[in-house]
Amino acid sequence: MTPPADALPPPPAAGARPGPAPAPVGATDEQRAYDGALDLFKSGNYGGAIGAFAAFSKAYPRSPLVPSAQYWIGNAYFAQRNFRSAIATQRQLVATYPDSQKVPDALLNIGTSQFELGDAAGAKRTLEDLVRKYPQTDAAAKARQRLTAR
Repeated sequence: MTPPADALPPPPAAGARPGPAPAPVGATDEQRAYDGALDLFKSGNYGGAIGAFAAFSKAYPRSPLVPSAQYWIGNAYFAQRNFRSAIATQRQLVATYPDSQKVPDALLNIGTSQFELGDAAGAKRTLEDLVRKYPQTDAAAKARQRLTAR
């Protein structure tokens, strides 16, 4: 049995762009908040992403996603070319969540930011530290490439 015509949603207008994908069934408010912040980052809205990830971390301080949110805040600062804030944010991640899987990537971001600020010696130390502490990670492989290229 088909529903009456007035119960169906109207067809999309010609040239209309689809809205955001619906959250997966069973996704929590926590996951939706994180995904929304990540979508802002992916769309290039770095200021919005910083605010959304900060709000996420405040609303869900015990979430296992908080270290990742911190990492993305640092990446958003880097994308804005605010290298000092990127370094400070990533250092906070490393200090607060030393066992996080995001630590090697945060160190890579710190080293790259240091290089962008003209601190080649600091960048070299950070990248060498990354390679020494996390030799099997993708971040270490990228650090090795950057160390040999410079």
